[in-house]
Amino acid sequence: MGKRKPAFHPDQGDFFAFELPSPTPPADREGALAGIDKRVASAVALMILQSGLGRHEVAINVSEVLDDTVTKAMLDAYASEAREGHNISAGRLLALTAVTGGYGILNGLLREIGATVLVGQEILTAQLGHKERQMKILAEEIAVLKRSAPLITKGRR
Repeated sequence: MGKRKPAFHPDQGDFFAFELPSPTPPADREGALAGIDKRVASAVALMILQSGLGRHEVAINVSEVLDDTVTKAMLDAYASEAREGHNISAGRLLALTAVTGGYGILNGLLREIGATVLVGQEILTAQLGHKERQMKILAEEIAVLKRSAPLITKGRR
């Protein structure tokens, strides 16, 4: 038997991988982010684990990206839900996300405040949708004008 043809070309990626989630409300009510520090610590641990890199290697890479020192011990503290006084800063969380490719995990955190992550060229997909929506609104306005706009003639009296 011959080699089975893949359902999609390998360079094409997963056709259905990009899907914008339904909107979530902003976390602006009392207690909406209670326990967020533990969820952030869990997200840090998961990013490191799913990266396939050792913590020493992640620490070195984050240090290089930030041009600052981040040690394995610091990552261990950031990844521990029990170490309440050792929360990761936003800058370090972003560097960790970039180094580990943990955009999906970061997205899970951002969904808690009603936001989502678009990475690299994915922003073009959002821009395309926005432009198409603008075009639809303009097309509707043009249709209204067409129904009521008089014909302009030369010798009006």
